[in-house]
Amino acid sequence: MKKLNLFFYCLTIIVIISCNYKEEKKLTVNENTSGKQINTDSIELTKLIKQVYKWHNEKTLEDFPYKYHEKQDSIFVGIDWDKYQDNIEYFKQTKFFSKEFLKKHKDIATALDTSIKRADISWRNINDGIPIWETGADNWCGCQDYPEKYWTMLTIDSLIINGNFADFIWTWDKSSSHNYKVIAKKEDGTWKINSLDGFKHFYTVEEYDKIMKDETVK
Repeated sequence: MKKLNLFFYCLTIIVIISCNYKEEKKLTVNENTSGKQINTDSIELTKLIKQVYKWHNEKTLEDFPYKYHEKQDSIFVGIDWDKYQDNIEYFKQTKFFSKEFLKKHKDIATALDTSIKRADISWRNINDGIPIWETGADNWCGCQDYPEKYWTMLTIDSLIINGNFADFIWTWDKSSSHNYKVIAKKEDGTWKINSLDGFKHFYTVEEYDKIMKDETVK
């Protein structure tokens, strides 16, 4: 009887080890990379995100600049596409951003432009406070308060690599709730920013219509 129990015990151990091996192997296949490669990618992505936020804060370009009939006018009429395109050229020169990021950025600008042009003049006076087409925070993280030169303190965490995409969060303080999601994409062998957390706070034309309608009813 003892020998039989020992047999089943050994068989159980073998099954558990086998399952763990398969699970570990499955994880490696999904990531399509080795542990050494993950470490290399982590270093590259950390460097990228630090460069991006340093550039963003030092360059201070408007993501979605407004167009006015006159320079001294406080009524904006849409997106200033000439200025927008100039700014996008600066984006491209950095080589920090994927083609998809730039496309999604322009999609937001187009939605804002359409919504602004449909809105009553009462919504389009820049002197009346923060317009509904702005988030009231930093577009690139959705954050309002941050330490000086916070990009020098950035670390990344929860890195998941799946093919040419990397999903991770960054923070300047792991002990706090200040963490922001990023998706990067590898293009031509180089990691580039594909998505930043703050831009999720912009809406569709229909959603802005609803916001204005609801506020008018109030």
